[in-house]
Amino acid sequence: MNANTLSHRPHLLGPTLLAFMLLGCGASKIEPVEIFPEDNCAQCRMAVSEVQFASEIIDMHGEVYKFDDLGCMLKFRNKRSDLKINATFLKDYETKEWIPYERAVIVKTGIETPMGSGKVAFANQARAKAIQSRYPASEQHADGCSHACCQ
Repeated sequence: MNANTLSHRPHLLGPTLLAFMLLGCGASKIEPVEIFPEDNCAQCRMAVSEVQFASEIIDMHGEVYKFDDLGCMLKFRNKRSDLKINATFLKDYETKEWIPYERAVIVKTGIETPMGSGKVAFANQARAKAIQSRYPASEQHADGCSHACCQ
């Protein structure tokens, strides 16, 4: 269909333009939101100060919930079953790069995390196992945040 055809058939102009607009409007890729010094954890309200332990949830409305400890994020997900999650991102413990929750390997370790969960994320299974072996979890680390503010 060329411009001449459309000018002689005005009834085709609207549907044709709509089709082009819809083709150009593919689903946009959800990207993680950076952590800023003033950000607080959505679960425990502590500052998100150590980015290697950070995570975030982006809901279907674009609202971002940031967390200072993977234990906090996991507790938040469990208690907010009404939340329509669009994406979840975690920081890789070593590289501090964002990784999608679905591709992350989360291990419980003896590493001191902000709220004491000991849980850290990796993009690589081998690195996760190596760190978990190097820093085995102790009995003091509960499943999730061990502080009273998270209970």
